[in-house]
Amino acid sequence: MVIRPFIGYHFQEYLEVENNILFNIKNLNCSYKTSERPVLEIEELLIERGDRVIFIGPSGVGKSTILESLGLMNNTLDNDGDKGNRPPKFQMNYIDANEYKTENFLDVWDKRERDLSALRNKVFSFIFQSNNLFNSMTGYQNIKSGSIINGMDSDKAKKEAEALIEELLTDLKLENDDDFNILKISGGQRQRVAFARAIIANKQILFADEPTGNLDWWNAEKLMMYLDEKLGSDKTAIIVTHDIELALKFASKIVMVHKKYDKEKDSYYGVINDTSVYVKHDLEWKNLGINKKMTRVRKELKEMFIPISHK
Repeated sequence: MVIRPFIGYHFQEYLEVENNILFNIKNLNCSYKTSERPVLEIEELLIERGDRVIFIGPSGVGKSTILESLGLMNNTLDNDGDKGNRPPKFQMNYIDANEYKTENFLDVWDKRERDLSALRNKVFSFIFQSNNLFNSMTGYQNIKSGSIINGMDSDKAKKEAEALIEELLTDLKLENDDDFNILKISGGQRQRVAFARAIIANKQILFADEPTGNLDWWNAEKLMMYLDEKLGSDKTAIIVTHDIELALKFASKIVMVHKKYDKEKDSYYGVINDTSVYVKHDLEWKNLGINKKMTRVRKELKEMFIPISHK
């Protein structure tokens, strides 16, 4: 794999963490098959194992597209011709049976649907703003479904899963009664169930789309702190949110998706380039290799939410 220097780092440091790279993206365009308009343009982006990457930006710049594409939910990637002739613009690295694998992400989408589903189940977990819980199951069963999908079929694995579920129920202040009805609990409780299900799945990468959008700031911060602790240093979180303050507090990288106007198509699309990524170093952030205080980063990010006018 070719290792490139990235914002805020040195080349030598990357030589030491080659196997920590999860997604390596360069000069990639995204668009939906039903539309000729561009949705997102990524000039360069690197996501590493253990990162807490938070994408923010105005509406309509392709933030959800990022989750759909990286999470193998919807293929928006321009494929540049036949398989075998595609440039490795987007590499995905993951662990399978204790083996480190590297694949061209454009080729991953050529897999059969059942193989894509198997890869998703093996590597990813998800938290959605709408929860996507099973209404036919109790809250307890919803949480447990994360471990079932993960293939915990040995007696030891089942006991470990049961113990973790009890811990999660207690920590997140959820009823530990197996019969508690998912339809009769509050929105905040449902969101906590969704967090618990994602945690117990124990996948390499967690995707979250506005995971705290339905929560007050106090519970949002508590859940994010709990999630960060439970994921540990070896799991990665890729999150989309409009909450700049939450991003500043929990992200190791903030990716601000810029809004760009396409005059020819009279539409906006998102751009991620070398000015988009803020990398956290202790209490400061680096963008283009320049140290910036949090107050300055907060101001820059908020200014980018101002709509771009055009004539």
